[in-house]
Amino acid sequence: MKNSARLSSEERRQAIVEAVKGLFARKGFDGTTTRELAEAAGVSEALLYRHFPSKESLYTAMLDDCAKGPGLIEYQRILALEPSASTLVAMVHFLISYFALGAFEHADKEAVNRLAVRSLLDDGEFVRVAHRKFTDAFIDKFDKCLEAAAKAGELQENTVRGDLRGWFAHHLGFGLMLHLHPRVPAVDYKASRKALVHHAVWFVLLGAGLKEKAIRRYYNPKAVALWDDAAVLKRWK
Repeated sequence: MKNSARLSSEERRQAIVEAVKGLFARKGFDGTTTRELAEAAGVSEALLYRHFPSKESLYTAMLDDCAKGPGLIEYQRILALEPSASTLVAMVHFLISYFALGAFEHADKEAVNRLAVRSLLDDGEFVRVAHRKFTDAFIDKFDKCLEAAAKAGELQENTVRGDLRGWFAHHLGFGLMLHLHPRVPAVDYKASRKALVHHAVWFVLLGAGLKEKAIRRYYNPKAVALWDDAAVLKRWK
């Protein structure tokens, strides 16, 4: 490891981000002072502010760092697809797989999950930042896919707002993650994780209003198998 005095500006920023993850996870946004953050990073408050002018900017940088990995690549690929019923199916399968299967694992995914849970039990700031940077775009694309599916005659009438359907899909995936996280899952679903994902995806798509015929067209076993191979989900097969 380089001597801290010889770190470049970018290296020092990265070192600070790595050093404060655990502190934020334990104490939350409001419960953490800049003095504590500086101490955790082994720098002065003045130097901390030189790299991060606010706690939120440090929070954002930490989130960006935690979100790196194959999951972000796949997320960006999906958002680049044209809005349609088939894209909606891909989005929901990705979402549920990410949360329930532990897909797209990387070193910081556990930190992200713990920070999110801690944030929701406290001030919620980390989750708000995460939603602004990532989830809001996902919800917007979800809503556009519903509109496209409706124009194609593949959507049933639904009185629930499109954006809320997207949020509920996200919350179901997040809730599954929480219940499956313990070494012994908190709920015995009496199904393998792959089967659980299949049922959850169907539940979300039906709840979103997608017609059963459209779901069967775009969410078939062969397509799912290809998707899962690409996402390296073999650990749960």
